[in-house]
Amino acid sequence: MNLNFQPVGPVSAAFIADRGIFGGIMGPMGSAKTSSCIQKMVGIASEQFQSPRSGERLVKFGVVRDTLANMKRTTFKSIEEWFPAGGEWGGGGAAMEPPFFKVGFRMPDGTITRLWLDFVGLDVHNIEQLAKGWNITGYWLNEGDLLSPDVKTYLDARAGRYPGKLDGGCKWWGGFVDFNAPDTENYLYKLFEEDRPEGHKLFKQPSGFSPQAENKHNLPDGYYERMAIGKEKWWVRRNIENNYGFAREGEPVYEEYNDEFHSGGETIEAVKGIPVVLYADAALHPAIVFTQTMPNGQRRIIGEIAIEGGAVQLGKAALAYAAKHFPGCRLKGGFADPSADKRDEKDSDADTWIATLNRVMGFTGLDRFRPAPTNDPVKRRGAVRSALTRTVDSAKPGLLVSARAKGTRKGFNSMYRFKKRTNGDKSDEPEKNHPFSDLHDAVQYFCLDDGGYEEMVAQEGRAARRMGTKMRVAEMAVRI
Repeated sequence: MNLNFQPVGPVSAAFIADRGIFGGIMGPMGSAKTSSCIQKMVGIASEQFQSPRSGERLVKFGVVRDTLANMKRTTFKSIEEWFPAGGEWGGGGAAMEPPFFKVGFRMPDGTITRLWLDFVGLDVHNIEQLAKGWNITGYWLNEGDLLSPDVKTYLDARAGRYPGKLDGGCKWWGGFVDFNAPDTENYLYKLFEEDRPEGHKLFKQPSGFSPQAENKHNLPDGYYERMAIGKEKWWVRRNIENNYGFAREGEPVYEEYNDEFHSGGETIEAVKGIPVVLYADAALHPAIVFTQTMPNGQRRIIGEIAIEGGAVQLGKAALAYAAKHFPGCRLKGGFADPSADKRDEKDSDADTWIATLNRVMGFTGLDRFRPAPTNDPVKRRGAVRSALTRTVDSAKPGLLVSARAKGTRKGFNSMYRFKKRTNGDKSDEPEKNHPFSDLHDAVQYFCLDDGGYEEMVAQEGRAARRMGTKMRVAEMAVRI
C-alpha cells in the first residue's frame, strides 16, 4: 500500500488533514479528489485508538455512491490502485449485503491498522433500512452532489458506532464528500455556502485552467483545454473552472462573475469609520443591499434584505438588520429605484416611496436616498459588469460579495438569469424571480453610484462615435 502518498496540491493537503465533523473537496474533473478521499481514510485510520484487547486500530467506513455500477467502474479501481498488495474483497451476494473491502497494514510504530470499507450503491441498497443497523466509524459520499441530502442525515446518526468501547471507541468520527461544482440549487451549496453548520468545511480546488490547478502533473498536456472543446458554457463552468453553475433553465446574467474571486464564501464585516451605504429597489418585493466602498475603490456588498411590503416595512427591517450586523456604523442612503419617486400606495402616505423610506430611516440632507440617474437596463447591467472586471491594488476584485449576502451571491452564481424562451433561446431580459432579481436591481443602483453612471454614459458616447466612423467609412466606400 502507498502510505507515502503526496497530496496533489495545498487544497488537497488541507482536506486530507482536516478532522472536522464533515469535510468536502470540490474540484474539476481529474483533480484527484477520489485519491484524496482514500488517503484521508488512511490518515484517519492510522490515528484511531488502539484496541485494549488486540492492540490494533479498527476502522470502518461506509462509501456511498449513486449507483453500484458507477462505484465498481471507478471507485473500486482507485481502491485497488492504492492497495496494490491486495486485501479481502467480499459481500454483495445476498440482497442488501454491501460489497466490502478489508485491508490491514503496519504503521511505522509497529502497530496494525485494520481498515474496513462497505460500498453502498443507492440503486441497489435502501439507505434508510441499511442505516438502521449499520455501525461505522465514518462515511464517504463519493460524487456526493448526485445523492439525496437524506443520505447524510441517516449516516450522521451511524458514525461513531464502530469500534465499540471495548475496542477503544472512536477518536474521530464523521463524514466527508467529494464532488464537482454543482448548481446553486444543490443541497451541498446550501450546506457549505449558506447554512455552514459548525464543524463543516469546504475545500475548493483551483480551476483546471489555472496555473495553480492541482494534479495537472498527472494529466496529459492540454488536458482541460482539449476537454473544453465543443462543450457548453454551463458544463465548462462546473466541471473545469470549478465554479458553481446554473441549472439549465436560464443562463446567468453576469458571466464575468467568478465566485471564488468575487466572494470566496467569506463573511465581510463592516469597516468602522466608513459609512454603510444602502441601495434600494422598490416594486412588489422591495430589497436593499448594504455596501461599503473602500479607500482603494473596492466596492463591497456586505449585507442584504428582501421583503414583501412597502417603504415603511422595508425601512424598519433595514434598521433592525443594520443594528444586528453593523452596530456603531453610520448609515446613509444611496440610489433607489427612480420609478419609486412617487406616492407609495401601500403605506397610505402622501409622500413618495423614496421620501417615506428616508423618513422611516431618519435619513436627511446628503444622507437621503435619491432616485438613480437612469433605469436603462443596459447602463445598469453595464455598470455591474464594469465593477466585476475591474481590479484594485493590482489583483484584488473590484467588487466583493459577502457570504452574508446570500441571495445576491446566489443570484450572481445562477439565479439572476435571463429568461428562457419556449423555443429554448435566451431572452434579452432577466427573469423576475424574487428575491434574486430585486436584490440585483439594488446592486445595479450601487454600481451606478460613485462614477458608475458617468462611466456608462462615456462608454455609450465612445460606442456611438465608433459607429459613426464606421458608417462614414462605409459611405465613402460606396461613393468610390
